[in-house]
Amino acid sequence: MTALLAAPQMDGLRPQQRASVAGTISEAETVSAGLSPVYRCVFSFDGGELDLLFLGRATIAGLNAGTRCSIEGTVAVHRGRLAVWNPRYQVRP
Repeated sequence: MTALLAAPQMDGLRPQQRASVAGTISEAETVSAGLSPVYRCVFSFDGGELDLLFLGRATIAGLNAGTRCSIEGTVAVHRGRLAVWNPRYQVRP
């Protein structure tokens, strides 16, 4: 008998759900998805953290570790973590 793994969720965020969250970028790096670069930001907020993934981008000016911002997008699961692909974002002072 195979146990079913529950989809990751945190503080009301679930896969396939739209999210609008404010927080801070705690890490940023360029990784790859096949032959395409992906700019990955670890986004920390009061309910936990999730990955922001920007397909086809090696960097994004202004989105670095320590940047406060708000994001909007659809939550997905990528490599066992909650993630939002190509989210809308607004940098906050």
